[in-house]
Amino acid sequence: MLVQLVVILTALFLSASAAYLVRQSRVQGRKLGQLSRDLRAAQKENALLEKNLRREILKVQAQEPVIELLARGLDISKFRYVLSVTSHPARFDALAHMLPTLRNQILQPEKIYLNIFSGDSVVLPKSIRELASTGFITIVEGEDLGPGKKLIPTLSYEKSLPIIAIDDDLILTPDLTLQLMIQHSLYPDAIIASRTHHITRNEDSSLQPFTQWQKSYDLSDGPSPDLLATSGAGTLFPAGSLHSDATDVTKYRELAFHTDDLWWYFQARRQGTLVRRLPGYRELEFIPESQEVGLWNTGNKSRNDENLALLIKEYGDLRGA
Repeated sequence: MLVQLVVILTALFLSASAAYLVRQSRVQGRKLGQLSRDLRAAQKENALLEKNLRREILKVQAQEPVIELLARGLDISKFRYVLSVTSHPARFDALAHMLPTLRNQILQPEKIYLNIFSGDSVVLPKSIRELASTGFITIVEGEDLGPGKKLIPTLSYEKSLPIIAIDDDLILTPDLTLQLMIQHSLYPDAIIASRTHHITRNEDSSLQPFTQWQKSYDLSDGPSPDLLATSGAGTLFPAGSLHSDATDVTKYRELAFHTDDLWWYFQARRQGTLVRRLPGYRELEFIPESQEVGLWNTGNKSRNDENLALLIKEYGDLRGA
């Protein structure tokens, strides 16, 4: 009887102990879970603080070229370039808003070329036609090359001056073209881009898919063969910086239609041209309601990798070109 009592008491003790340990384990689990969440939140906050600090530093660095301009005594009266832009009916309202703001550029262009599909000219807003009638812009009508119209037609008739390509949906800072031309004076053979992507590679040095490249890269400025210019935010193409095939519209349609930045990259590498990132950091300010019809929202998420594969098949990797 005594043995049975001891067994019962022992079982009760073990059961109570187990229940206590389970409760304590749950309490400790909740505490550890909260600590883990607090740690992740702190890490996220620190990462955000580091990112914001870096951006502030880069904003300061964005003004360094102007300081260098003054230090070197560069003569900006000799800075000559043309602007090139394209658009389509869904963005003509944004274009009508953007074009007059180009008067605010500290450094004015020799010409502003607006390249549009001839079939779209009948729906150009009156305000844009009035700008053309004053000579402020030159409207060039041609075939529909999608975003390739931003540069291909201008390359065909502008052979001597740098061409700065811009998008129709951005509000540009007044010093943008000046900053690009300062960098051009320092790196005359390089393409100068306000924004770049960093091309990444596998361990065997082969190109990774476009989706894995480091977007809006700001950890180095180049000139480098591993920087790709995203032309819309303001990119300067020196005369002769692209292979002559850059204006081959048949090849462009076959290999890179709708992915013009990849086209410029491959034609630049074929010519041995590197890309230089405009130092510093600049916020992109879009014209309101202009992004619903942007290329990224209308298919470029898949087109970039599809066309990258076509371009590599046609021209090879070109890293050492």
